[in-house]
Amino acid sequence: MNLSKKSLEYFLTHKVYGILIFLFLMWLMFFCTFNLGKYPKQGIEYLIKMFSHYVGTSVSHPVWSEFLSHGIIDGVGSVLSFLPNIFIMFFFIALYEMTGYSQRSALLMDKLMHGIGLHGVSFIPLLMGFGCNVPAILATKTVKRRSDRLVTMLMIPFMSCSARLPAYILLIGTFFPNNPLSMLMILYISGIIIAIITGFVINKLIFRPKPDFSEVYFCELRKPAFKSVFKFMWDASAEYIKKIGTVVLLAVIVVWLLDYFPREKEDIRVENSVSNQLVLEKDTLIHLSYLSQVGHFISPVMKPLGFDWKMSVSLLAGLPAKEFIVGTMSVVYNTRHDSENNDIQARLKNETYEDGTVVFNKAVALSFLFFTLLYMPCIGTLISIWKEGNGLWALFTFIYTTSLAWVAAFVVYRTALLFFAL
Repeated sequence: MNLSKKSLEYFLTHKVYGILIFLFLMWLMFFCTFNLGKYPKQGIEYLIKMFSHYVGTSVSHPVWSEFLSHGIIDGVGSVLSFLPNIFIMFFFIALYEMTGYSQRSALLMDKLMHGIGLHGVSFIPLLMGFGCNVPAILATKTVKRRSDRLVTMLMIPFMSCSARLPAYILLIGTFFPNNPLSMLMILYISGIIIAIITGFVINKLIFRPKPDFSEVYFCELRKPAFKSVFKFMWDASAEYIKKIGTVVLLAVIVVWLLDYFPREKEDIRVENSVSNQLVLEKDTLIHLSYLSQVGHFISPVMKPLGFDWKMSVSLLAGLPAKEFIVGTMSVVYNTRHDSENNDIQARLKNETYEDGTVVFNKAVALSFLFFTLLYMPCIGTLISIWKEGNGLWALFTFIYTTSLAWVAAFVVYRTALLFFAL
């Protein structure tokens, strides 16, 4: 290893400089993901808005027009528009992995992991969790001890995967536009802290292992092969696009149908209403939909967190995959009589209860963000925990993460009410 590599190695693994470099690199990833990604994102949103308007005005049948424009195009498009942000995040994850920096961060965190009762090797699957929790769970096979492997798997769901990123960017960009990076960092760091606390408590209460002081091995630092980096980035993004074109599309169709039907009472009201009353009748009609019935059923549990039934349904839709959260919000917060307004951020800001009170404010947005951060991971992650651990640990993950999400969101909401002028 030449002198320059030795110097770089020294700084990257230094107990002070190394931590500062790690925090800077994480900040750089979030900065580029949010700030650079917003420009192509806005371009995609504009194209989707134009296409939705074109289809909505070109299709004469009102149901098909509504289904294609507000259902398919707006619903799927709201998720597709975050592709540039996902693309950039995977670029940094690939870059850190292929230069060997991920292994240095594992060495850097070795002492911290020993404090939890784990080995530094466990940090690599945790870092992979920022991309996707499922391969991160599978990567725990590199951890030797079964107890360490199980604890690492239970920590991974708190590492914010890329599927949560669209919800983060939507809510942060809408309600915290002046300090988006700080808010994004708070969410990611909060997830890391909660993961550390979870690992520490489980190890102390259940496994109580002796610390593993074996050395962390890693390859030499190397220049990134950008062809490989872009291939990794493209493959990961292609999976995101594939999910949008399959399961997200299917979910949006199901959500739209449940939100749109039954419609029998609308025809009666249209025939017996004057135009200035029709808007109110259409808005109240949505409360008769199947989706609304589900939302109102679970709403009492979520109301203490500041959520209306639409937020509750959006989070429920996010159980199979977190990408569904934004797609569902795009459908349920769609004002049918205002077909010109396709901006989901404007719709969230303008949403009101029947008494005219705004639904969303900063306290509600924070509560929603923390619930999204912490509640049950996707079905794929639970299945992976089941396969790599067992069914009881998967059930524990479901109950523990969702309960913790409710408590954390409640505390955040009540605390935020004291600080934000609503």
